[in-house]
Amino acid sequence: MPEGNGPDRGAHYLRRRTHHPPPTDHRPHWLRYADGEPAPVTGVGGGGLAGSVPGLAEALDGVATEPTPWLDAELADLTPLLPAGFGRPGTVLVNPMLSAGGPAGALILIRRPERPGFDRREIELAREFAARAGAALAAAELYGEQTHLARVLQQSLLPPELPAVAGASLAGGYRAAGDSLRIGGDFYEVFRTVDGAMFALGDVCGKGVGAAVLTGRVRQSLRTLRLVENRPRELLELLNRTMLDSPDAARRAQFTTLLLGTLTGEPDGGLRIRFAGGGHPAPLVARADGTVSQVTVGGMPVGALAAPRFVEAEVRLAPGDLLLAYTDGVTDARGGPPDIRMFGEERLRRALASAAGLPPAVVVERLLQLVDEWLDGPGQDDIAMLVIGATKRR
Repeated sequence: MPEGNGPDRGAHYLRRRTHHPPPTDHRPHWLRYADGEPAPVTGVGGGGLAGSVPGLAEALDGVATEPTPWLDAELADLTPLLPAGFGRPGTVLVNPMLSAGGPAGALILIRRPERPGFDRREIELAREFAARAGAALAAAELYGEQTHLARVLQQSLLPPELPAVAGASLAGGYRAAGDSLRIGGDFYEVFRTVDGAMFALGDVCGKGVGAAVLTGRVRQSLRTLRLVENRPRELLELLNRTMLDSPDAARRAQFTTLLLGTLTGEPDGGLRIRFAGGGHPAPLVARADGTVSQVTVGGMPVGALAAPRFVEAEVRLAPGDLLLAYTDGVTDARGGPPDIRMFGEERLRRALASAAGLPPAVVVERLLQLVDEWLDGPGQDDIAMLVIGATKRR
């Protein structure tokens, strides 16, 4: 920000890197705005910079100073900060850029010797600007830290790469509700087992980061508990007890709907799928001839009651058949002209029937595209789906 409009005026601000400095770099970083320069200039100051500028050391400690005439001090440490040909400074005004956690840096205004000093109005204006700039820097630091934490969380919660399973073809799809960081409360997992695979598809209560944290807890619990139990209904019971044993379970009242199943290949081809349902929408089966049916599996949400009822079901997929497991964000998606309506199960059935015989990855892309077109904008709920197809065994 140039200080004034004349060719002999320049402004700098210097940031003290207090939040996340590199382990070996504690030097002050500066940014210069000066008349005649088309763009800001950045750099890193030497260790003696704070002592070379009158009032800078005090400002970096949060103390406001009065304008100071430049004395006969060496310019070696300050020269890189000044525009070419600026010469020896005249008057220097330094103000701390304060934030909630302390000084975020300092604003330095420098005039040539032939220019008059700063009057009281200019001093107050500079201090007000420095205070607002400090608050803006603090907000930017906080936003950066929150974004970093959210991205770390995102990487741990994004759907995993699906493993190869003999006799099966798998594909998953995911959409977070109106969230650019793509984290939410819907999830799916597939684990390889000795005789096939185990899959889980769930929808935790809530949305956003809070739901994402609970999602991480549920997924981590599943990964651990499956090592001691691989029968779907018994595993749901263990997960229910685990969630209720959480120290804050009663206060938060957090739960999840869940569909848990095992895939087992059969000698003559095809897959046998054994389900356990915890209050989750019933999966759909699309046969190779285009007929679509529902697998009846209900049960109660996991983590809501001390003695819930979980329901089991079983289905066989022949080569070419598909099974679609999904969260209610698909059927509850609202949109469509001329008025706002839900996408609905009937529309989902027709879409799945029209995709019969296609590979699971193509089916997922087709269904997500149809839902996106129906929404015509950001969704209000998270969406997850898992498509399982039976292939001929080699």
